[in-house]
Amino acid sequence: MSQEIVPSPVRWGILGTGRIARIFCSTLKALPQAQIYAVGSRSQETAERFGQEYHAEACYGSYEQLVLDPQVELVYVASPIGSHYQHVKLCLNAGKHVLCEKALTQSSAEAKELYDLAQEKQLFLMEAMWTKCQPAFLKVMEWKRNGSLGVIQGVEARFYTQATREHRLMKNRLQGGSLYDLTIYPLTYACALLGYEPKEVHALAAIDGDQVDVMESIQLLYENGSFASLTGGLACERQVSLYVHGTKGRILLESEHFFKAQRVTLTDWNNQPVETFDGTFQIDGYEYEALEAMSCVRAGRTQSALVPMEETIQVIRLMEACQAQWSHIAPCR
Repeated sequence: MSQEIVPSPVRWGILGTGRIARIFCSTLKALPQAQIYAVGSRSQETAERFGQEYHAEACYGSYEQLVLDPQVELVYVASPIGSHYQHVKLCLNAGKHVLCEKALTQSSAEAKELYDLAQEKQLFLMEAMWTKCQPAFLKVMEWKRNGSLGVIQGVEARFYTQATREHRLMKNRLQGGSLYDLTIYPLTYACALLGYEPKEVHALAAIDGDQVDVMESIQLLYENGSFASLTGGLACERQVSLYVHGTKGRILLESEHFFKAQRVTLTDWNNQPVETFDGTFQIDGYEYEALEAMSCVRAGRTQSALVPMEETIQVIRLMEACQAQWSHIAPCR
């Protein structure tokens, strides 16, 4: 009997050593399909300290050195949002596959350029929108496709995080503001349910600090009359919820944060459960985007069917449309 050949782990390079890089590396450590091979930082000392903690074989004091390592297969870009474009481009030009934290870029033109570059070089590129890879989200999408919800008439979603004026989004404009870091979740979920090309977009924002949006309200209106009402920002307490209103069924997620929900119930109009799905995480929820990226790389695919680049770019276009309506909003200080 022939022995089954087990593929070698995918060798990851980690670009950036901040909070999200630590969370993601803790996940990778638990996946036998993955190896945290190398880490790159802006200083050698930081790279070595991070590498020692996560057992990386190579530690580099610059991102350029990281991407030039021939052993690195797939780079996880965990730098601030404002740096994503230059860092993803650096990786692609060095011939590396890329999983980049959301938001992929701050402009749709930059995102399209990176997508075209990845296609030209036949390299994998995916935004790390972990929600779209998780079991509960995929179950909701199944209910949408099979008609269990009927016609989805409305979506209401919000994501406020507890914050003070010392919050990272307030202190560092490179982090992207609350739209690109927080409200991108309600926007992405609404688009997945209703479509990525609404007829109208209406947006307001409160601006504070270094011209950072700290609260926004977004309305998406569609040709068939469906709509989404989305809010997010920095608040005095964390508030996260999602309500999906369909002609046949409804979904309410408020006991769990909708962007990382593990259990979801579809109810009818008598408020009786039609189906309950339990998608308990294997680890912490980040494993699904990591597994998807590694599966695509091993299969030779240049993009993910779960997080298609076209959808990523369209969400960024919508965020640009929101920003274009903020100019008349005065700072709230």
